[in-house]
Amino acid sequence: MSKQLIIIGIIALLVSVGLCGCTNNPLDTDKNKFVGTWKTDVSNTNGFVNYTDTYIFFSDGTISSTYMGSGSVNMPGSWELKDGKLILTVMIQKVYDYSFSNNDQTLTLTSINGDESRIFYK
Repeated sequence: MSKQLIIIGIIALLVSVGLCGCTNNPLDTDKNKFVGTWKTDVSNTNGFVNYTDTYIFFSDGTISSTYMGSGSVNMPGSWELKDGKLILTVMIQKVYDYSFSNNDQTLTLTSINGDESRIFYK
């Protein structure tokens, strides 16, 4: 009887350790995809690059954004994922739909009101 309890205990321990890494929250997975440096070129109507945006997403929910045009401006901010949306706060708060492609190396952000869509590359 005591051997059976030991075996049951060991099996229970192995099962619980095996399940510790499981997560059902897709936002946790997406959050990891955001972390890193993302760049995009913003062009005018003639197709000439006006400036380059660089966003560095940190795992603690902060962001560093750099706009490089005729000069360079660095602005800190914050980001979070909520209800399947990216909430980005750099000077003002904007909410975006997002999608990853190209093995998570391309990020498409579209504002929820549809007035802005940009593609970033890692």
